[in-house]
Amino acid sequence: MPVFYDLLLVLTPDDCVQSIQFASPEVSLPNQEETDHWIGLSLEKIPNTQWDFSKGSVLWGNCRFWLRFVSPVPETRCLLLQRENQKQALMEAALNLFPDGIQIYDAKADVQFFNQSFLDLLELPHTERVEGRNILNIFSVDPEYSSTLAALNLRTCVQGRFDRYKSSTGKELLTVNASYPVFEEGRLLGCITIERDSKIIEQRLNTYKNLQQIIFRHISSSLEQSKGTRYTLHDLVGSDPLLTAAKKLAAKMAPRDLNILIQGETGTGKEIFAQGIHNLSSRKNEKFVAVNCAAFPESLIEGLLFGTTKGAFTGSTDKMGLIEEANHGTLFLDELNSMSLGMQAKLLRVVQEKTLRRVGSTKSIPVDVRIISSCNQDAYALSESGALRPDLFYRLASVVVEIPPLRERMDDIPQLTWHYIRKNQPLPAHPITDVSPAFWERLRQHRWPGNVRELFHVLDYAMSDCEAGVLREENLPSHFRSRGELPSASDAHPTNDLPEEPFGEGLAARMQEHEQQLVTEAYRLAQGNIRKAAALLKISRQNFQYYARKYHLRDS
Repeated sequence: MPVFYDLLLVLTPDDCVQSIQFASPEVSLPNQEETDHWIGLSLEKIPNTQWDFSKGSVLWGNCRFWLRFVSPVPETRCLLLQRENQKQALMEAALNLFPDGIQIYDAKADVQFFNQSFLDLLELPHTERVEGRNILNIFSVDPEYSSTLAALNLRTCVQGRFDRYKSSTGKELLTVNASYPVFEEGRLLGCITIERDSKIIEQRLNTYKNLQQIIFRHISSSLEQSKGTRYTLHDLVGSDPLLTAAKKLAAKMAPRDLNILIQGETGTGKEIFAQGIHNLSSRKNEKFVAVNCAAFPESLIEGLLFGTTKGAFTGSTDKMGLIEEANHGTLFLDELNSMSLGMQAKLLRVVQEKTLRRVGSTKSIPVDVRIISSCNQDAYALSESGALRPDLFYRLASVVVEIPPLRERMDDIPQLTWHYIRKNQPLPAHPITDVSPAFWERLRQHRWPGNVRELFHVLDYAMSDCEAGVLREENLPSHFRSRGELPSASDAHPTNDLPEEPFGEGLAARMQEHEQQLVTEAYRLAQGNIRKAAALLKISRQNFQYYARKYHLRDS
């Protein structure tokens, strides 16, 4: 049975405290030990209290209590003290700060709360109480059209509805409403309605314009301060050991002003690493200039990187190139392996001589720039095959940071998923609060050739398709669900004659397994000598070091 008081005072006929009773032994009140000295005192003489019988309250220390006199038996007078609900008071105060008209109803459409903006909109006198009254007793509104009643009856959100009605004071209202039913464990608790008239909307527009200007000012200031970056290494989500090791290496080498090569598949976050390294370096207050080497044809990238001189070719002008623009800062060359060998030779000269010449010019321009580059393939193998000039590779790869693909850190998928959901949550009325086991399982079955970028793309679709606040397997894109699924129980005995067993998880997995066996065997035969193991496999020492790290040979 619910208790409606925290403290009960039994009073004498002249209103002195005769005895004190607490609602339960667990009740903990501020300055509770003071009640031991209350016996025999009249209410007004109790120390540390301020009584206001007109408002039915007492301030005891810093805590307010509501009062109620009762007579449970004849000639017995008691006073009930109930502590003020501070959480409720703070929430009401917060709602009263909103310029929108906010109404809260129970499941029967009886009023629980109107905020001050809505009371002002109705022009209700402060003495008129609305709590407990039904919506139809306050407003002259069509029950079939009321957004509040519709939300309660249909048990769904009703938004953008125009209402025209009169309040109990006779004021005619023209408003745009949105109503949201509230549930607890499937039980309808009530409804929250947000109501705006033209005056409120105008105020909101002015407020949003001011906020927009503030945001723009800070964004401009932030961009100017960061010099073209918006990521740090803290933006890399995941706790996998391989990713953690890559982040530690990047953070360790960032202040040393060495050229760094980042190796990772498409979609693993190479530019986030590059910006994070820049923001930890001594050049963090200078420019960060990023160039996607695969995005520009050979005929344009030279002028883009080195700049042009007026008259060098038809229509050319004196224009600074991106290397010159990044002077004293950081130049990020994304997908370096897409650059032609001829352009690699010209870039090598800049790296070696620390000078450049604009296209069509004979004048050398000194440059001081740190180069961070990236490859979406094995950089050691590229240098050995000749696709990447070895002399340029060793100039740009003083440090190699290797980013693991998502398929090698599948335990990070839940962390990445919840991070993306929190960052890109849909409308507040439809928050995503849970993820079904089948959804998780389907994510884990996928090989993720597009890595984290592909995961976020899939989550974008699933979040847009989700309606009940729980991501389920059916919310995934159809092309995703139809690709690469593990066999279900009903498929345990396939009717076709294809022998599945020898192929395991497919060609890529079998090739990687065979690669690991060869590398491990060479390492064993060479008794842990990296140079000898590399010679057995006919690859470079640096390349074997990459495979040794990849398969944790030195940890075994």
